Amino acid sequence: MFQINSILNPSALNDVLEGLQEEGIHGVTVTNVLGRGCWDGSEVELIEKTMVIVVVPDSAKKERAMEAIRANAQDIDHGSGKMWVTPVLEVERIRTGEKDTEALGRPVMKNTNAVYNVDVDTYTTIDTPAS
Repeated sequence: MFQINSILNPSALNDVLEGLQEEGIHGVTVTNVLGRGCWDGSEVELIEKTMVIVVVPDSAKKERAMEAIRANAQDIDHGSGKMWVTPVLEVERIRTGEKDTEALGRPVMKNTNAVYNVDVDTYTTIDTPAS
């Protein structure tokens, strides 16, 4: 498993999210950050950027995620951002106890209405791969 961290221009966020979705990568974490690059050493102000984090199960998904980010955030000018990859040793979905690749996908659906003897399998919008 791999975690892909990317820092990019906020204006590219929607395109990046759409590109990831098209690749079947749905679980993402997005946060606003401040930072500065080192293009020519003259930058002293912190600039608003967006950080996108995804965790993927294998090398094939990693390459597809990186290409989706690159293709949708790349700019011809400096300041398009950076991406880096780190290995993920273990993942656990806190609510269900699912581990590793099972925890990255949709959760195992459980009968949440058993008390009422209704045979309905459900999950909530909170149950995303990033949850």
